[in-house]
Amino acid sequence: MALDIQESLITPIYALLTDDATLKSLMGGTVRLYPVTAKPDAVMPYLVHRIDMGNDGDWNPKRRCTYQLDIWSNSPRPEETTDIRQRIMTLVNELDSSTDETTEYYLWIQTDGFIADPAENIFHYTMQFNLKYLRDDQIGTLLKR
Repeated sequence: MALDIQESLITPIYALLTDDATLKSLMGGTVRLYPVTAKPDAVMPYLVHRIDMGNDGDWNPKRRCTYQLDIWSNSPRPEETTDIRQRIMTLVNELDSSTDETTEYYLWIQTDGFIADPAENIFHYTMQFNLKYLRDDQIGTLLKR
């Protein structure tokens, strides 16, 4: 059974991040990665991610989306957050891959930076990536338009 395209795209990114030994080490042994929002009282540091689906036009066989990833840290040192950010950039920026539902998807950084948080030692860093994928299942229909 085919996966929903969003699930098809986010699942390998989840596996890439949560299986990485270096990222695990930077995050205290476990990469806690939540969809959309973290559970209450989640152990920090943790990550939250989502895909916002986009539409470049009905005729285009490639669709462009946004992959959003947030880093949350409770540390006296902001370097914990920036070290995690650097590893994520190494893994995700310019990632070129495929799934059973798309023969091609590609990510590249759009913007990133700290978001102010009034709580002491809480660091929130957001990363926004462009994500482009090929709509394999619709190419025949799109060519008719």
